[in-house]
Amino acid sequence: MKKQQLGKTGIEVGLLGLGTLTMSPMQRGLSVAAGAEVILHALAQGITFIDTAQMYGSYPQVAAALSQWKGPAPVVASKSAARAREAMQAAVAECLQQTGLSRVDVFLLHAVRDADDIAARRDALNYLREARENGLIGAVGASSHSARTIDLLAGTEGIEVLHPMYNRDGIGILDASLDEMTDILKRARARGIGIYAMKPLGGGHLRKDAAAALRWLFAAQVVDSAVVGMTSRDEVDMNVKLARDESVDEDFARRVAGRERRLFINTGICINCNACVKTCQQGALSPGEKSPVIDYARCVLCGYCAPGCPKFAIRIV
Repeated sequence: MKKQQLGKTGIEVGLLGLGTLTMSPMQRGLSVAAGAEVILHALAQGITFIDTAQMYGSYPQVAAALSQWKGPAPVVASKSAARAREAMQAAVAECLQQTGLSRVDVFLLHAVRDADDIAARRDALNYLREARENGLIGAVGASSHSARTIDLLAGTEGIEVLHPMYNRDGIGILDASLDEMTDILKRARARGIGIYAMKPLGGGHLRKDAAAALRWLFAAQVVDSAVVGMTSRDEVDMNVKLARDESVDEDFARRVAGRERRLFINTGICINCNACVKTCQQGALSPGEKSPVIDYARCVLCGYCAPGCPKFAIRIV
């Protein structure tokens, strides 16, 4: 698989990376053994980049795979929404402890909203920069669904890697068109910022056209890598073929696409507090009479609403 430098970080990543959100308890909830099996198969097929996060709860699956893997160590990226210095310090320590790593290659501010949010996380960012100097992490980055925020982050001192929403149809990109986001990413890349895309299949909206969507992304040469959530060997095999620009059988692609997944709110236990509405950056949730109303066209299955629910009433099914 083609590899390239992640900006000026000196870290080499494959064109295709494995995202662990979909296998995590926030989505399909694969067991530790099942999740590790998918990761190990991905590594054996040439994927060398794994993306995880404190919020996902997928560290045990990553750790189990890494403990069994006998080949070259993959690049691992993680993220935390922590804002205070002490909380970010604890988040990095948690990542290292739970994955068994002595150093995590990339650590990001998770799901940054806007300029005020960047300012609010200043102490957390400063800690990450210190952790980099102390050898605990290899590079510092940030993720966001907002194009304007990605543009601001690209000019923020200490940010070396960006993880933006980016896909063929512009699904989930906030406050800008696909063309505008493309221009923003090209400018960031010209500055030496490393970029790896999230939601290349639009949170599942493009799953039935996955081959064309991924081929578009790889051919665009706007990002250094793209992480795709994978929960089966078949998904790994298909995505690896696409990253290698190999042909994919149409029947196989349809089988891999599988059934549609959707956000689900258990109205039997929901107390209609609207905490999830406040956390949804996509505007996919709005107040309802008995429980929040879901706009499925806007939902990108990021799952960020679920941890904020005090009754654990939200699932992706």
